[in-house]
Amino acid sequence: MEDEYLVACLLEEDLLSQGYELVGPCTTLASALDASRREPFDLAVLDINLNGEMSYPLAEELVARGVPLLFLTGYTAGNLPEPLRALPRVSKPYDPAVLAREIRRLLATR
Repeated sequence: MEDEYLVACLLEEDLLSQGYELVGPCTTLASALDASRREPFDLAVLDINLNGEMSYPLAEELVARGVPLLFLTGYTAGNLPEPLRALPRVSKPYDPAVLAREIRRLLATR
């Protein structure tokens, strides 16, 4: 889920080049919530701020469902609500190798 068009395109390209199949990108919280409830997926990559809407409700729902997720964001852990601070976070601008490593680590724990 990413609201910045160029970042979404780059992210999509990076993930597809590593062999991942994608659901999205979703650019609003409503579309991301809808997709997460009807599409099967193994992991979520979430931006925190989607055009002024925070993705916390989706993150909390995914945590409750046991779905691994990571935040891809410019926000620091201190900006997150306490229950979400321990979730993995990759900082923007991101290094594709760091993102790939974190995704592999999360998928391996599943």
